[in-house]
Amino acid sequence: MRKHSGLLFMILLAFWTVLTGAVNWELTLVGAVTALLTVWFWQDLGPRLPRLPSARGLLRLGYALVLMVGWVIQANITVAKVLLFSRPAAKPIFLLMEPNLRTNWGRVLFATCITITPGSVTVDVDPETGRFIVHALNHEIGIDLLYWRLIDEIIALENTLADRTTLEARKGEKHGMVTGGTDCLGASGSVAGHHRPHRS
Repeated sequence: MRKHSGLLFMILLAFWTVLTGAVNWELTLVGAVTALLTVWFWQDLGPRLPRLPSARGLLRLGYALVLMVGWVIQANITVAKVLLFSRPAAKPIFLLMEPNLRTNWGRVLFATCITITPGSVTVDVDPETGRFIVHALNHEIGIDLLYWRLIDEIIALENTLADRTTLEARKGEKHGMVTGGTDCLGASGSVAGHHRPHRS
C-alpha cells in the first residue's frame, strides 16, 4: 500500500476535482488535504483493499469516470425538468436492484455513484446477496439506473483485477510463496442471468 500511496493520492485528487466541477486554489488545497488524510488513514488497510489495476484496468476506470460525469450531467437535467415542469413535481419510488457485482469494493463504488448522482440515493446493500435498495425521484430515473452502462464497466473492472490477482497468485505458488485471498465474493447469492432485464 505504501509504495502506491502517490498514485492513490493522484487518483483521489482527480476524483475530487471531477466532483467539485471547478478548479481553483482553495478547492484544490482542500482536495489535496482530504486525499492526503485518506491515504494516510488507509495505509494500514492495504491487505483489504483491491490491488491497483493494470494499464488496461486504469483505462476501464477512466472510461467509467467519463460515464459517471456524463450521467451526473444528464441526471441534473432530468431532475431540473421534473422539479420545474412535472405536475406533481416528483413521484418517488423504491427500486430493488441486483447488479451482480462480486466484490465489496465494486458494490461500494456502485452505491457511491448512485448516491452522488442527483435524483437517486442508495438506501441499503445486502452483503449476502448483493441486492441494492435505491430511492429514485421518479420512475424514469429508476429505469435509467437499471440500464446504467456503468454497471458493465464496474463488472469488467472487477474481472480485470480478478484476472491479475489470479495471475500473481499463480506466480507466487510457482516460487513457493503463500498468497492471500482476494475480496471477491462467491456467486451463490446472485440470481442467474443478466444484471438487468432486457428491453422489450
